[in-house]
Amino acid sequence: MRIEKENIVIRSANVDDAIQLNKWWNDGKVMEHAGFPKGLGQSLEETIDEIRNWEGKLSQLCIIEIDGKLVGELSYRIKGDGAVYPGWKICDSAYQNQGYGPQIIKLLFEFLFTDNNINSKVPINRIIWDTMLENKRAQYVYENKIGARKIQIKENSWQDQLGNWRSSVDYEIRKGEFLNAR
Repeated sequence: MRIEKENIVIRSANVDDAIQLNKWWNDGKVMEHAGFPKGLGQSLEETIDEIRNWEGKLSQLCIIEIDGKLVGELSYRIKGDGAVYPGWKICDSAYQNQGYGPQIIKLLFEFLFTDNNINSKVPINRIIWDTMLENKRAQYVYENKIGARKIQIKENSWQDQLGNWRSSVDYEIRKGEFLNAR
């Protein structure tokens, strides 16, 4: 999988990306928002195995590049009911708060809703994701720049790595809503 627009590239991760992914996944500052303030504590071999587990599947683990530099990652899981469940993060702090997030999300969503290979196997009709309740900036982006609908708040629904109860907000956007808003 590869999406390119201007200086942004989203592409399938490969074993050559393992060192960078392992560094990000083990960095508590990068992974805190995902509930891992100590990082994943994953070996390089485990990261390589994880990358290999995604190979050849419709669902993908991807690298985000800006100006040729690896700056983040995303993944998406495609379910048989026409739903996709993505997650993303810009891991390089120099590229955060620069307006790249909405661009990356829109590129991904357009790809998922319109890619012939994916939609010939599983017609995609909605995309569903979540964010932590305290991440108000992300919620603003999802609601005001992406056009997503907040569908549910889950209070104290999971515990992070330190045992703290966390709350999340679920979002959804349907194919027609997204494509008509472009």
